[in-house]
Amino acid sequence: MTMRISAGMFLAICFLCLASASWAPAQEQAGQADLDQATQKMISAERLADLEEVIELCESAIAKGLDDDNVKFAQQLMTSALFQRAQQFSAPIFEQQPPNPRWPLLRNLALRDVNKAVELNSDFGDAHLLKAKLLALPGGDAKEARRAAGEAARSFTDDDRKKAESLLLRAALAEEDDERLADLNQALEVDPESLDARLTRGLHYLQAEENDKAIADFRAVLESDPDRSEAWHGLAEALVNQEKYDEALETINKAIAAAPEEPMGFNMRARIHALKEDIEAAADDLDQALKLDEENIPALLMRARVRQLQGESKAALEDVNRALELRPGLVQGLELRSALLAASDKLEEAIGDLRKLLHADPQHMEWRLQLALYHQADSRPRKAIQLFNEILEDDPQNVIALRGRGDAYISIGEHKKAVADLEAALKLQPENDGILNNLAWLLATSPDDEVRNGERAIELATKACEVTEYKEAHILSTLASGYAEQGDWENAIKWSEKAVELGEGEVKEQLENELKSYREKKPWRERQNVEEKPESKVPLDSEFQL
Repeated sequence: MTMRISAGMFLAICFLCLASASWAPAQEQAGQADLDQATQKMISAERLADLEEVIELCESAIAKGLDDDNVKFAQQLMTSALFQRAQQFSAPIFEQQPPNPRWPLLRNLALRDVNKAVELNSDFGDAHLLKAKLLALPGGDAKEARRAAGEAARSFTDDDRKKAESLLLRAALAEEDDERLADLNQALEVDPESLDARLTRGLHYLQAEENDKAIADFRAVLESDPDRSEAWHGLAEALVNQEKYDEALETINKAIAAAPEEPMGFNMRARIHALKEDIEAAADDLDQALKLDEENIPALLMRARVRQLQGESKAALEDVNRALELRPGLVQGLELRSALLAASDKLEEAIGDLRKLLHADPQHMEWRLQLALYHQADSRPRKAIQLFNEILEDDPQNVIALRGRGDAYISIGEHKKAVADLEAALKLQPENDGILNNLAWLLATSPDDEVRNGERAIELATKACEVTEYKEAHILSTLASGYAEQGDWENAIKWSEKAVELGEGEVKEQLENELKSYREKKPWRERQNVEEKPESKVPLDSEFQL
């Protein structure tokens, strides 16, 4: 129940208490003077000091002696004063933007008062609700906040709106999805008109990938409040999840019309344009989002990806670097910058970013794999093998690591080891054209007699050609090398000529050399022995934190 007392009721209670005091024994009324003074003070209380005095006078009155009715009145008066003081302490936290920098201290002071208020009156719903809000702040106690929100919901027996508000807060603090949904459903049963509860339930369904239910809730919110931009965004997101891109685009246009000053709408529309492969439109929307907020990190990262697709690598890196200036250590920023650097053949710098990420999370498998692959691409196969070994100790069936280590062994001429790894990888991914091709090439061209197997090379290379529809020059070249190993020069020349026809750039010269060899009835032999580059010199700050 709420402890607010109207002026008329407050004066009536005062009159009854004063009237009853004349009939009470003297020893029970020693605190009456203090209670009277507290009553008068409460009527005009405005400042924290006034409320402090009311609380002290009530405590003094109870300590000196009051009859049972006046003890109850004193406790009610003190409870009201405690709650009002807690509200004043809380105002700079909840009603000021940004919150007062001293908000942690103010929260502690407010909590002291609400805790005492609910001790005096366990049915004081407003105090329980304020306590829940205070504890839900960063650094608070989420479990205790959820319990307090539950106590608030229990106490509001005659106020459906506040009961629903309490249930909504408890839902936000739930650890389990089913608990959250139960609270949201109950909030809507209590107050079916609560747009906040319906919107929050829609977001819950969206996160749970129950898109039809999410759409129903978002549309219900928008029927009542067409300017609710969060509902437009949620609806667009659900439609994107259903791959209804045109409908999602119409929806986000309405969100932008409802809130044209919010960059979030342009971010979302850019994403939809990108999914529709309209890269230019996506870029235009991201430019607009960044005009509205030049520190819009999601827009910066998305525009970097778009610029990469447009072939503007330098501009893409500028966007990522700007995002990392705004938020040093941002995981998505470091991941993206690493990929952009690697795509620009700046592998040492790309390795540096991955090392920063792994410094904070050494067991992150995707980053570990990428680091090993970057070392392999940067002519550091022995370091790559070391990294792949560590990965395979933790995950022996990791096909990327098996294939990567096999390729690294090829780079240093360790063909037997390479075959073992590629065979193991092929068992896990028998349709992988890269594994098929590399293993076939090794079996056809290795200088080691015990490694070569022309018949199996033809089998694997043929399958790789089928998977790639005979459109990849290097795989046709592998098939030719298998026939050459078997001494079938007609087929070797046939497939080698097709490879040369499809070949482009630097690889074409190698393909022509292979064809020349087969015309001379010489099988192709190849053993690489890459000289190891030194370890990366990119420094890593020992205090680096994500």
